[in-house]
Amino acid sequence: MSKVFTETQVAAHDKEKDIWIIVHGKVYNVTEFLSEHPGGKKVLLKVAGKDATKQFDQFHDASALEKYGDQLYIGEIVKAKM
Repeated sequence: MSKVFTETQVAAHDKEKDIWIIVHGKVYNVTEFLSEHPGGKKVLLKVAGKDATKQFDQFHDASALEKYGDQLYIGEIVKAKM
């Protein structure tokens, strides 16, 4: 079973030494991936602690998540109840 995080929990991970992002409702810890990211670390730093789905979809296709997703995936996002 996947671990579940709130957007608030993810938002706390917004520093260069601790970066989580959300893509398509899944939470990824990209801290160790910063130096490997083909677009450079600045791109990830801009979306640190946020939902990066829109930005991800602009520059990547599903193959990027197939290649790196499993090693970076840490859980799912849960939306706050209204």
